[in-house]
Amino acid sequence: MMGPLKKVDDPVNMHIDSEVEEVFNETAGFMINKLKVLALACLRGTISSFDFSCFTNKNTTSSKAQQILASAFFSKMVKDMEAHFDMTVRQKAVFECLRASHALDFLLAIPIDGLGQQMSPVEYRTIPKYRLTIPLFSIDAICPICRKAYLDFFGKHAVHCKELPDFKYRHDMVRDVLFDICRRAGISVKKEVHVNFLTDLSDGRSTLRPVDVLAFGWVGGKHACVELTGASPLVALSGRSFIVGHAALKVASCKMTKHEKSCIKNQHVFILFAFETFGFLAPEAVELLNRVQRVMNSNVMTHRSINVIFCRISFAIQKRLAAQLVARLPSTTM
Repeated sequence: MMGPLKKVDDPVNMHIDSEVEEVFNETAGFMINKLKVLALACLRGTISSFDFSCFTNKNTTSSKAQQILASAFFSKMVKDMEAHFDMTVRQKAVFECLRASHALDFLLAIPIDGLGQQMSPVEYRTIPKYRLTIPLFSIDAICPICRKAYLDFFGKHAVHCKELPDFKYRHDMVRDVLFDICRRAGISVKKEVHVNFLTDLSDGRSTLRPVDVLAFGWVGGKHACVELTGASPLVALSGRSFIVGHAALKVASCKMTKHEKSCIKNQHVFILFAFETFGFLAPEAVELLNRVQRVMNSNVMTHRSINVIFCRISFAIQKRLAAQLVARLPSTTM
């Protein structure tokens, strides 16, 4: 009986295979370097003021080279558009909003129905139109929700219409997503907590509505009262210089003045989570989410190169905004 056949490695074939692999790797590397040189040459002609010295050597090239170059190219493109096109005040403001940090994070959110990361096709189409200042409505159409005002081309009234509690729904959706993120990361939190810190001296009645999210032992063993607030950067837009985040920071300043002292007096920490409709996040919100992301990375197995938390928060903001706009679209456009 013959035993099982054994594979015999042919030294000649192994040598040929290694040579072929070596030639292939050298050719592929040469082509990649050639394409890189050509791409950098094209970019130099477009953004001549940008320093490309750190991108010529692979040992000094940043791991986020594509992101850095894309940001520089986009900034140059926006400046050229402002110089060569007669842009309106609104268009210039929107362009500035789209350049802000985390304004485009929602595009990286993976559609997951169980996490609420799902939009209808009409919502997916509506959000890019709104963000790119493409007309959405007929200017002479009456708002089908409030029936008190006329809709404008770009959806300003649709975003700010007060007939339905859209602002509260948007606020509640972002709050619920933040609470779910903290809970899944292993952070002890509770939402809609009555703390009764502020009282009216005239009748002793509580004037502070429930805290949106209460994080237990978050700062030095003290509980943190996380209050969410959203704002639109296009409210009262005028010809004066536009500053991204001004609307959110203005609201944040008012709320900090109103609630921070009471929280400190009662051995709590007050954290204001302010955001804008185009995705801008106040520094306090960014700091909070960065810390939550670190906790998640240590407690839950996640891909650390992806800011999952920022993507979820950004998607929640845009999903609620899309619902406001779609609710007022004529049925013929859906």
